[in-house]
Amino acid sequence: MKRLMREHGLGEPVFEGRGSFFKVSFYGPGERILDLIPRAGVVDLRELGLNERQIEALRLMVNAGRELSNKDYREMFDVSNATAYTDLSQLVDLGYVKGVGKGRARQYMAAGT
Repeated sequence: MKRLMREHGLGEPVFEGRGSFFKVSFYGPGERILDLIPRAGVVDLRELGLNERQIEALRLMVNAGRELSNKDYREMFDVSNATAYTDLSQLVDLGYVKGVGKGRARQYMAAGT
């Protein structure tokens, strides 16, 4: 586990003994989430025209393993159905997100999952 975390540029896990049990803390990329998205020459997703909503949704999908529906996206960012559809479709078109299912059951998740 330590080796894999180092290979991905993440801090090593911290192991702590706590009486009759132990705690392991894993540290994610934090503000470096955008560094995990492979795109030669592009450091900032804003350069691709992504808005703050899309970047935050992508962060949740990558870091937290969240799946979002169009409804989740609308409620999270207080946007219309058309705006949510446009934002999510752009993420799919760029290859960062994949959509699974159809209609209201469609869920969006990070493409690497």
